[in-house]
Amino acid sequence: EIMPSLVGSEMCIRDSFEVETLEQVAHVAVSISSGKEPSAETLPRHTLRDTEVDGLVVNLSGTQKFVRGLYSGGTFSYEALLLLENDIGPVNSPSELKKEQKLTNIWSSKGNTVLDLGDDLFTRGRPHPMIDHSLRHDRILQEARDRETAVILLDVVIGHGSHSNPAYEVAVSIAAAREVARREGGLPIFVTFVCGTQGDLQNLAQQEKILREAGAIVVESNAQAARLASDIIGR
Repeated sequence: EIMPSLVGSEMCIRDSFEVETLEQVAHVAVSISSGKEPSAETLPRHTLRDTEVDGLVVNLSGTQKFVRGLYSGGTFSYEALLLLENDIGPVNSPSELKKEQKLTNIWSSKGNTVLDLGDDLFTRGRPHPMIDHSLRHDRILQEARDRETAVILLDVVIGHGSHSNPAYEVAVSIAAAREVARREGGLPIFVTFVCGTQGDLQNLAQQEKILREAGAIVVESNAQAARLASDIIGR
């Protein structure tokens, strides 16, 4: 919930705005900083048309039915967990919403699963996945070998403190997953977004370009990515 107040301006906002996603928070914050009356506007579910989603689903096998979220951070992973749970039902995770959805073995996904690979459970003795992609690379290949994996959902975070070219690392993993799928099963659909700006060292547009050229579906926010994954699973 956002309850902003513009100190020293003629506009004082006393209304509260209940928003559902980080994307909506950002839009409200931009409105406030621009001196405009904010609103919890309805943003697009995602940027793909129904026919485009259908075109993705047709390439999946009958066994591919689950989403596997492999996140580098907790904020986005928890948001995805909430959105997926609302759309497709129970989602397993070490950060479960309900006790029965607790993922007891963090090294093996079960059904729909969302992981925060930046959690202490995964990072003991190793660098954070925003810096070192190796843990996520290995997990991507593991999920690609699982013939039940329909969607691999990823965040790509740029800026200070992140890898100098994280999209390239993800692209390498996607290429490796294609080889795995060619030998062992169906290729999952990669859905991702980039959190960052054009002014970041890694450059938002360049990172998105690398991901698209690797074959990933790139949308504008984590909320859009999670909802697109839900729509694919729901088909």
